[in-house]
Amino acid sequence: MTAGLGAQFGRAGRYTDMLGARATAVRESPDSGRFFPYSERHLQCVWADDRYRPEVLKTSAGDAVRVVSPGRWNLEAGPDFRDAVLILGPDQRRVQGDVEVHIHPRDWEHHGHSQNPAYRNVIAHLTWFPERRPEGLPGQAIEIALRDPINAMPTFSFDGLDVTAYPYATVTRQSPPCGRILGGRDPDVQGAVLDAAGEERLRIKALRMREAIRRRGPEEVLYEELMAALGYKHNRRAFRALARAVSLQELREACAGKPHDAYALLMGVAGLLPARPKPHWDEEAAQFVRRLWNRWWRMQDSWSERILAAGDWTLAGLRPQNHPARRLAAAAGIFAAKRPFHDALCSLDATRPERWFRAARGLITDTPAPAFWDRRLSWGRPPVEATVALIGESRCAAIVINSLVPFLAATGHDITALLERLPAESDNALTRQAAHVLFGRDHNPALHRSGLRRQGLLQIFHDFCLVHGADCHSCPLPEALEAFMGGD
Repeated sequence: MTAGLGAQFGRAGRYTDMLGARATAVRESPDSGRFFPYSERHLQCVWADDRYRPEVLKTSAGDAVRVVSPGRWNLEAGPDFRDAVLILGPDQRRVQGDVEVHIHPRDWEHHGHSQNPAYRNVIAHLTWFPERRPEGLPGQAIEIALRDPINAMPTFSFDGLDVTAYPYATVTRQSPPCGRILGGRDPDVQGAVLDAAGEERLRIKALRMREAIRRRGPEEVLYEELMAALGYKHNRRAFRALARAVSLQELREACAGKPHDAYALLMGVAGLLPARPKPHWDEEAAQFVRRLWNRWWRMQDSWSERILAAGDWTLAGLRPQNHPARRLAAAAGIFAAKRPFHDALCSLDATRPERWFRAARGLITDTPAPAFWDRRLSWGRPPVEATVALIGESRCAAIVINSLVPFLAATGHDITALLERLPAESDNALTRQAAHVLFGRDHNPALHRSGLRRQGLLQIFHDFCLVHGADCHSCPLPEALEAFMGGD
């Protein structure tokens, strides 16, 4: 008698137990009618690529669905696709929003999406199995099951999908209009578009800062902008709120150039200072927290009404290097230095870009920050062997580009030479998507490796791709490109 697969792969069950609910469908018998030996990513690839996505789709209520755009593949937390555009039913109703992909409809509840506000804008719940509508699905969301329309495609096979190639290797039946206009142009022309868009992005930042400077003064604005930048995307708002709660002038007056006092004050008002050392912490960590409390308790009464709430901070899912406790140590070092950061920055010679960028990075990283975090990733973990920078190279570059350079422009400094040597931020999902749309999948990435051109990709994405939700037919970018190149 032939042994069953369960017997032949006896240890596999331990791994599927480790995966939990995500492996349920794979482990069910083919005879159960609920067998799907692939992953959600396979379904995401089908949805994203119109070579494989069925042309005829229907909602669970039987209404026809036409996909104008599957949306932007989301590589961060939240729904799988952002800003999809669909045409629904006999009345050809156009809807735009997010798409979430699961194997079973019930996975919506299992994954906790109904309690997560990030999923409120979901307009389509795409699944493999057609089953009962899950509770908590937004009222406007339609349900689309792929099982029957894909089974009706005799030449389709999930095994033919290269799931590692997505989302950036997606090949659509037709390139977008902007790509057809710009994709085959001379690289100098393509670069000119990105350079212009990049300068516009920095100009807008400078205009915003100039208006803020008019109301609050240059030093306070620079302080708040750097604090927000230290918060990165997850805690930008909380860091900005903290900068408003503890102004730069107050930080100076309360701490008199003492970094540990500044750190205690910022951590205390942030509401992030541990109440007491925990039993498993080593002695160095315990002593450091006690020293911070010795400083904070003397200031606490004066600041008690300004302490931020715990809910203001996003701590779950952060890389340890990005935890606010480490970033606030960097802030204390930057703003408790003997020479005011504003004065040091404005004294740098912007006509010598290489030297200026090196010195500007030094103002951010070479500071008297508390040394406890030099080899620590959290309060409770033991020290690591190598030094861990409070502000990594990529985050430092982002601060220089998005905060310092626009600030100089806003305060009347000549940044012309800096723009030509602007360092590049790390590539991200938005810049990759914009480059893929504009220049095609096989373009030379050297075209947009400069900092200014990366800024240009971001500006184009926000002005066109984001605003128009990937609905290329209504997007004015092709016409704008024709006008730009006609005047070139």
